[in-house]
Amino acid sequence: MSFFYERKEAADTVTITLKPHSLYLMLGMLAVWLGNDLILKSAPMAQIVMPVFIVFMVVRFFSLVRVQREVIVAMKQGRVETQGSKFSFRNPFRYIIRKPQETES
Repeated sequence: MSFFYERKEAADTVTITLKPHSLYLMLGMLAVWLGNDLILKSAPMAQIVMPVFIVFMVVRFFSLVRVQREVIVAMKQGRVETQGSKFSFRNPFRYIIRKPQETES
């Protein structure tokens, strides 16, 4: 999903950029839920916010599973570099995966 990450493929590398929008959205939903629970104590609002939060977390998790599998395989082979910060909009977190070199026989 393009909301959670962006994947660009070049001739020798694959660059996967994790977008911080979903992380900030999750933190915002958590803050709203905690604010509601601790300050407002509104049960009807909690019945809306918490299920939305849980569904969003599940969708995010399953959309990033494929990316994480690809990264783990490349890490085991020593072909991954990372750049950026998980919380930065200007310099988001990136995995740079070098493609395996094909040897000519």
